[in-house]
Amino acid sequence: MSQSAPVAIAAPALRGRRLVLCIVSLAVALVPVQLDALVAATALPTIAGELGGFAQLAWIATAYLLAMAVGTLVSGRLGDLFGRRALLISALLVFGTGSLLSGIAPSMGFLIAARAVQGLGAGMTFTTLIAAVADVAPPERRAQYQGIVGAIAPVTMLLGPWAGGLVTDNLGWRWVFLLNLPLIAVALGGVVAFLRLPVQSVGGRVDVRGLVASTVTASAIVLAVTWGGNEYAWSSPQVLTAVVVAVAALAALVAAERRATHPVLPLDLFRSRTVVLALVVLAVAMGVVLMSMTNYLPAYLELVQGRSAANSGLLLVPLLLPAIATAAVLGRWTTTTVRIRAAIIAGTVILAGACVLLATMSATTPGWQTGAYQVVAGLGLGAMFMSPTVLVQNAAPASVVGAATGTAGFVRMLGAAAGTGALGSVFAHAVGNQLPAGVDAATLTPAGVAALPEAAQQAVREAVAAGSSTLFWVTAAISLVAVVAAVTLPRRTAVQPADSTAPAADRAVTA
Repeated sequence: MSQSAPVAIAAPALRGRRLVLCIVSLAVALVPVQLDALVAATALPTIAGELGGFAQLAWIATAYLLAMAVGTLVSGRLGDLFGRRALLISALLVFGTGSLLSGIAPSMGFLIAARAVQGLGAGMTFTTLIAAVADVAPPERRAQYQGIVGAIAPVTMLLGPWAGGLVTDNLGWRWVFLLNLPLIAVALGGVVAFLRLPVQSVGGRVDVRGLVASTVTASAIVLAVTWGGNEYAWSSPQVLTAVVVAVAALAALVAAERRATHPVLPLDLFRSRTVVLALVVLAVAMGVVLMSMTNYLPAYLELVQGRSAANSGLLLVPLLLPAIATAAVLGRWTTTTVRIRAAIIAGTVILAGACVLLATMSATTPGWQTGAYQVVAGLGLGAMFMSPTVLVQNAAPASVVGAATGTAGFVRMLGAAAGTGALGSVFAHAVGNQLPAGVDAATLTPAGVAALPEAAQQAVREAVAAGSSTLFWVTAAISLVAVVAAVTLPRRTAVQPADSTAPAADRAVTA
């Protein structure tokens, strides 16, 4: 690879109107990426019916998740080397190409491949975009602007399922993907017009070995946690093979990064206690716990409390609106490491308490009480939307901000994937043990439950409530790990100066 690569480093913080326009452009670029997974999920049954690939349905999501893991991790370092602006434009073009191919897919196999292209572009876009915010915003304002960008995620959680159903019913499922194209065009225009970063040439080779090893590691880990307990047993040859490949690839990755001049995963980052603890908070709180709530709360609300699934995005409004508001308010307040640490501690404690409250729900818990518990959880989540990522960025030298951001995004996504699979198994097992004889778990849909005799309906409601309680007690226990990590964060972390241009291999991260 090239001996000299341009890298956007020592970027002067933008001010005033130019900074606002740049942040707006980056936020617009994130919208189609965040919306896509949720909108597409709504259209999956229709897609399976038209393309005749119901048995392959899970791979539409799995291929996207695998490719996104790869894009998330490797794009951070590539952005450090070749410049954030150029890589973000390339990432949006990759995502747009995947959207176009998905919209015209003639078969299930073609669609799965197209979704992999989309996922690669999505992972690249997310990491590069978050790193670009760190480039253009002054360190004391990073949390504020990262919070604004981070608030897009819960907004899309609200709008995604509703928008997906609306588009699928009125325009057809292909437009779920094709409507990404005008949004991408607007985002590209904004990035080209307003994102200006200085480019400086630095010596060194692209870390090809690290890129390959990290790709294999990410793919194997995501496959293991996606397959385990869902498609295959955890002790199955498929899952065990994926685990073995992941371990071997991880060992190869560590060996490669120790020798690389510009490693895709700078090992020096892990010398910082701040970075390691912030990554733990991300994986647990914003990965495992968040996914347990967004994936399994709707099951309780629909099957126990009889909420309508027609507007599934509205079921989580009490959770997501407080999260958005909290992120916006704290973003203006968290201007120092001390304040960011305080916000993370408060967020993890509140979130753990919310898990305990949710674990106490039964088949007779009224809707207003469940809504109040969701509000508490939303307050905790809002305090941590971007704060741990900002800590990681501030603790890293400017030359590896992209790699640090990619690492943070990868850890968060890995926690989410692992949480979805492992907690799904806990929930399904707990519900299955409580179901009355003669009731098949496959009938646990609102329509299927409604067709049962009244006595059986009540038994199902109690079984699902018991399963939800077990799930959230486990989640509460896991969330204590995030609380401990937050409390043990250093009280002060030295923010690396903007002219920290030395490669990570040549300097240690101190925090």
